[in-house]
Amino acid sequence: MKKFAMSIPLAAVILAGCQKMPSVVDADGELLVSTSYDQEADFSKYTTFTVADSIFVLDSYMGDMVKNSFTDGLIDECKTMMESLGYTFVDIDNKADADLGIQLTYVYDTDYYVSYADPYWWLDYPGYWSTSYWGMWGGWYYPYPVTYEFSSHSLMADMADLTTAEGEDSDLPVVWNCMINGSTGSSRSDFARLKTGIRQAFGQSPYLSKVSE
Repeated sequence: MKKFAMSIPLAAVILAGCQKMPSVVDADGELLVSTSYDQEADFSKYTTFTVADSIFVLDSYMGDMVKNSFTDGLIDECKTMMESLGYTFVDIDNKADADLGIQLTYVYDTDYYVSYADPYWWLDYPGYWSTSYWGMWGGWYYPYPVTYEFSSHSLMADMADLTTAEGEDSDLPVVWNCMINGSTGSSRSDFARLKTGIRQAFGQSPYLSKVSE
């Protein structure tokens, strides 16, 4: 797995096989929102979802799981958006009953730039999500190519298909993800912008909707 690092902060971009072009949201500053998904995924078959109750926070070269009022607000925003698209929420304690699992990662502060053509680098990052959080899988995989470039105050969401057969030789696929970047300033304005970015990410992903027009 190739890993590269340079001391150059840069705005976040996701380049994927099937990608929604970045959208700039004016919320006390520019916010770059990119989304991508698995073209082979049949979202019509999913009806339930859950969201991890903590967020993986990357601060410089260290990462840890965090749960507080800030993270709860971002998690609740994801829940609200998924419910508005027609999905039924399942409490994390009953995650075995969920078709989809959403996990969030927040880059609080980093002074280096990363661009990885191989998405699997992220899955080995110290402290990052283990598939054991969701069940008994051998690992993760993205069914589409992804390149990440991010800097401070970025938020990433991964949506995993939990209906995949479990087993040590089976990997858990990510069927949708988004990157939200450009949020800088006070904690309060960061929070508002990131919530706006979450709404934008789901809003520019019409293929997720189960609601008839």
